[in-house]
Amino acid sequence: MKRIICISGDAASGKTTAAKRVAAQLPGWEIVSTGQRFRQYCQEHGLDPQQISHLGDAVHLEADARMRAELGERRNLIAEARLVGYLARDMDDALRVFCECPLEVRAERFLGREPGYSLEEARARVSERDHADTANLRHLYGIDYHDSQYYDLVVSTADLDPDAVAQAILDAARA
Repeated sequence: MKRIICISGDAASGKTTAAKRVAAQLPGWEIVSTGQRFRQYCQEHGLDPQQISHLGDAVHLEADARMRAELGERRNLIAEARLVGYLARDMDDALRVFCECPLEVRAERFLGREPGYSLEEARARVSERDHADTANLRHLYGIDYHDSQYYDLVVSTADLDPDAVAQAILDAARA
């Protein structure tokens, strides 16, 4: 079994759901989410979470350094974040997963958790966030986190239900 499981993907791709479903099958494992940490930071500072990618280089670099340190030191950890596959790129005892999902499906998921938008508005917000996050990570690290070289497993969360996604991740982690 791998020591850590890293789950990456775009906004509303199913990262969090996958992490929760995997954790439910692995008693004693903890989920760490950079996105959740950033949302908490925004709440504490009265900021809109849609502005996470615009928080500034120092905030992002500190959060990434903290996550990288946790990935290197801890066991039985499920890390969920857009950049986590890249952060664990040289860790042989980590399973690095990318959740792939088309924009249309992700926009519908966004509507499920952020009611009050039209589908067109949801699509625009998710797309804007993807663009901002991709540009920010390219600026900070010179990489595209979508690049398959950073992942051991790419799973389509549009084609599989959440339990099947979790099972695919668990099977790969145990292999």
